[in-house]
Amino acid sequence: MKPIHIKRAALMAAMGAVVGLAGCARGKDEQAAYDMCLQAAKKDPNYAQATFAAREQSNIQGSAGDSGIRVNIPYEMAGKKGLYQCIAEKQADGTYKVTF
Repeated sequence: MKPIHIKRAALMAAMGAVVGLAGCARGKDEQAAYDMCLQAAKKDPNYAQATFAAREQSNIQGSAGDSGIRVNIPYEMAGKKGLYQCIAEKQADGTYKVTF
């Protein structure tokens, strides 16, 4: 019989692998949501002249209980800073659609 600390270490390693894989999928979803929101922002005539921050400087948060991802992209336009806010909803085919 294996000592308890070996079993615990194996369990922790397995849990770490699962969390790591989930993080990869989440990263892809966050990138897709950011890309859709950035595209929507650039098409919006109110923000067409803005310079938008990269994904790394943006605040991206998944919503609990649904497939929406809230994306806040900092921008600068005419010397003023602002925040473009968007919600991207995951579609059945895996793509994202801007809903807000």
